[in-house]
Amino acid sequence: MKHPNPWAGVSRVHIRFPTLADLNACFELDGSVETTHVWQVRHTEEPARVAFALQRVPLPRPVRLPYPPLSDLLMRRYEERDGIWVALEGGRVQGFVLAEWDTDEQLAWLRHLVVDRRARRRGIGSALLTRAARAAADRGLTRMVVAVSVKNDPGIRFLRHHGFTCVGYNGILFASGEYALYFGRALQRWV
Repeated sequence: MKHPNPWAGVSRVHIRFPTLADLNACFELDGSVETTHVWQVRHTEEPARVAFALQRVPLPRPVRLPYPPLSDLLMRRYEERDGIWVALEGGRVQGFVLAEWDTDEQLAWLRHLVVDRRARRRGIGSALLTRAARAAADRGLTRMVVAVSVKNDPGIRFLRHHGFTCVGYNGILFASGEYALYFGRALQRWV
């Protein structure tokens, strides 16, 4: 399956390692999403069988979900000068991506991908995702994985649009208690 050119439609967007001012601007971005659907996880266990199914379910009305508070991981990546990039458009930070590298497993973990709510649908998220994938491939990593809340239907659709498939789930990852879905994809045919 051919995936769309992440750079199509992106004009005046510059992606770079952040300055300290850029990093501060990341904390001011509105990373909230509005969703009309959630993903239900059905899990059954028997002595010789474990099964789970995912189903996209409509909500009775749209719900706005705030982005979880950002941790000190941004500052650590900044201090290490690795794994974080910002997208600037018109001189303003419009989004950022943060990744971690597991060289033993040849795996890139996408920890954050945030585009300000007012700057979405212009290819900024795709450009940031591609930047992180290129950095991972340059390190010899072969796969990228991300954990997403079952409530974040727009994020799940974004990942699926970019060739990610569901590779598992976790019922205890998030402190909120909601399920996390893991999405992953190979890097070699992407970058």
